[in-house]
Amino acid sequence: MVKTQGLQFAYNDSSTFDFPDISLKPKEHLLILGPSGVGKTTLLHLLSGILPPSSGLITIDDTEISSLSRKELDRFRGSQIGLIFQQYHFVKSLNVEENLKLRQHFPKQLKDTERRRAIAQRLGLSDHLQKKVGQLSQGQQQRLAIAIGLVHQPKVVFADEPTSNLDDKNCAQVLQLLKDEAELCNSSLVIITHDHRVTEHFPNQIVL
Repeated sequence: MVKTQGLQFAYNDSSTFDFPDISLKPKEHLLILGPSGVGKTTLLHLLSGILPPSSGLITIDDTEISSLSRKELDRFRGSQIGLIFQQYHFVKSLNVEENLKLRQHFPKQLKDTERRRAIAQRLGLSDHLQKKVGQLSQGQQQRLAIAIGLVHQPKVVFADEPTSNLDDKNCAQVLQLLKDEAELCNSSLVIITHDHRVTEHFPNQIVL
């Protein structure tokens, strides 16, 4: 499902990252752990095609994304990859359902109202679909970010520091939501974090 080989990235001559090879099967979960400055977010951006590698190969679902054109990569990422960023990326002028519908636009699932409503119900957002994002609590916004990352049923989901600002109880709840939704979507889940509380939830780990 997700494989990398000889992956490197250089911001300049004095800042080069060498990443360990990854081999993740379909529906498997992976935790990538490391302190600040070791390139965790850079790795997420490489795996999701936001950044091109300086060298090495990245294969997702038998597609070598490092060989795709920018247009092909945008199309592939829109349909096959789910992203949950540390900083939420919502369109604040739209309501909750419209944000979910917008995410379905890229893989052309706009008419799949049932999918939007089902994931909203599981994540406790059914009563908030017509609210603007600014009317949601912090916890509701986090659940919306998870819903947006998974509403199009991607092959793989990348989550960047999803628990960094949470207490222990909410940390465990968010991790369970991520795992449950990934399982329902038949998606692989990759979490990138410095939060050592996450380690007990994911036996499959890489430390940078």
